[in-house]
Amino acid sequence: MQRIMVVDNEPNIVRGIKQMLEEEAPFELDVYGAYSSEEALRLLGQMKIDIALLDIRMPGMNGLELQARIVAQWPQCRVIFLSGYDDFSYIQAALRGGSVDYVLKTDGDEAIIQAIQKALDELNREIESERLIERARQQLQLSIGMLQKDYIYRIASGLSGISQQRLDELNMPLQADRGALPVIARVDGWPASYGDRDKALLDYAIQNIAGEYWAGSRFVAASPDTGTLVALLQADQDEEAGISDGDASLRWIRYVTGQLESIQTACKRYLQLSVSFAAGSSLTPWSGMPVKFAELRQILFFGFGTRTEMLLTDGVSMNFEPHPDANAVALQASSKLRQLLASDLGSESKIRREFEELAELSRQLIHRKAFLYEMYNGIAYMLLSAVNQHAKWNELATDDRLGKLYSLAAHGSWEDALQYLREAIELLLAARDRESEAGAHALVAKLKAYMEGHLDEELSLVKLAEIVYLNPTYLSRLFKQQSGQGVSQYITELRLTRAKDLLRDSKLKIHEIALKVGFDSATSFGRFFKRELNRTPQEYRDEA
Repeated sequence: MQRIMVVDNEPNIVRGIKQMLEEEAPFELDVYGAYSSEEALRLLGQMKIDIALLDIRMPGMNGLELQARIVAQWPQCRVIFLSGYDDFSYIQAALRGGSVDYVLKTDGDEAIIQAIQKALDELNREIESERLIERARQQLQLSIGMLQKDYIYRIASGLSGISQQRLDELNMPLQADRGALPVIARVDGWPASYGDRDKALLDYAIQNIAGEYWAGSRFVAASPDTGTLVALLQADQDEEAGISDGDASLRWIRYVTGQLESIQTACKRYLQLSVSFAAGSSLTPWSGMPVKFAELRQILFFGFGTRTEMLLTDGVSMNFEPHPDANAVALQASSKLRQLLASDLGSESKIRREFEELAELSRQLIHRKAFLYEMYNGIAYMLLSAVNQHAKWNELATDDRLGKLYSLAAHGSWEDALQYLREAIELLLAARDRESEAGAHALVAKLKAYMEGHLDEELSLVKLAEIVYLNPTYLSRLFKQQSGQGVSQYITELRLTRAKDLLRDSKLKIHEIALKVGFDSATSFGRFFKRELNRTPQEYRDEA
C-alpha cells in the first residue's frame, strides 16, 4: 500500500486530514502525520514516502526547503503543497520544484482528495507490465547477459577477483576501487504452468523492475539459479564525492533498501510473483563479498525459512546473535565450501529433486566405486557444512541418526547408503524449519515485551521496526502471521487492558492514567476509551 505524509505545524490540521483520508477518501493509503519539518525528515529517513502533503509556511524549515530535501531522498515522491496563503510567488516556486499540485486550505477536503488522486494516478502510470515484459524479452536475447551473469556469480562466490578491465569489457557500470551494496532476491514460488523459458523471462523482468526503482545508482544483477537474483549496487558517479561522507552514504543505502518494498509490490502487481529480499546494510569491500553473500543467503534461505514476501537486511541477525561478528569465521568457511559444492539446503524441492536424479544416475554406475565414494562424501560434506554453519544445529552432530555420515563403509549396500543420505537430508530440512519458526517467534516475543514495557511512549510501526531491524511493512506482515492480529490492534488491546487495571486498582487521576498508557491528554484518552468500551473512563471506574 502506498504511503502519504501530512506535514503541518498545526496538530489539528494534521489530525483532521488524517481522519478525513482514513474515513472518507475513495482510495486506500497508509497515512502518517508530522508536526514539523524536522519530524518529517526523521520519518523520511526511516521509510519510503510516496506522497507528501506539505504546509508551505512553517517555523524553521519551510515547505519549499522541505520539498528539496524530500526530492533528494525519495526522487519519485509526489509533493502537494497546502497553504492558507493565496500567494502567486509561492505557487510558482512550488511548481518549479516539481510538486504535483497546490491546494489552498480554504478549498476544502474535495480539492485535497482530487490532488492526491492525481498524484496516485501519476505514480501508477510509471511502471507498466507490458513494457517491462517487452524489455525483458529483448534483453534475454543479448548474449552479453550470460557473461555478466557468470562474472557476478563468480564474484559473489569468491571464484574470481574484481577487475576494472573485465567490468568495462562486460559493460558493467561498477568501480573496482570501492565496495558495493549486495542484495539477494528469491522468487517464493512459481505457478505450476510456468516452464523454464517463462521463468527465465520473468527473472529478467524482475531485474528490469529493480532497475526502474534503482535508477540513478550503478546496478548490475544476475540470476545464478532460476528464481534467484544476485545484485550489486554503487552510488552513481555524480554522488561519489558525497558518498565519502558517512551520512550521505547512509542516506543512499536507505534509499536503495527502501526501494525493495516498491520492487516487491511491483513484482506482485505486474508479474503476479511473490519475491523476498535480503540486503546488506553497509557497503561491502570486494574481498569480503563472498562472506557477505553467504551471510545473506543464510538469512534469506534459513533465517525465516519458507516464509514469503520477506524484506530483510543483515541487521536482523542482531536479534539472535549477541555478538554479530562471532559467526565471521564460520561464514568464511561456508563461503569456501560453496565454491566446491553445487547445492545447499536453501530450497527443499530443489535439493530433493537433484538428490533423486543423482541417485538414479548412480545406480547406473554401481561398479564405479570411485564415483560412489565421491558422491557420498560430497553430499556428506554438504550436510556437515550446513550443521557447522548454524550454531543452533550443533547438537545434530552428535545425533545417532547422523553417526554413519562419516563413512560409506558403515552401510551394507549402496541402496542403504542412498536411503541414509535421504533421511539425513530430511533431518536437516526439518531442523531448519523448526529454527525458522523459533526465530520468528522469538522476534515477535521480543517486540511484545518491548511494547508492554513502553506503553507510555510512541509505538509507531517505524519505531518498532527499528527495534528488531526489520522493514516496517514486513514487520507488520510477520507480526500478524505469528500473532493472528495486527500491530495496532495488539497495542490497542494492551493499552485498554492497562487502562482498565489502573482505573480499577489505582487512585491515579484520569489524566495520569492517560499518560501511562500512551496518550498526550485526558481528552484523547477518553475518546479512545469511549470508542472501545462505549463508556467513559470515569464511568468504568465508578462501575468497577
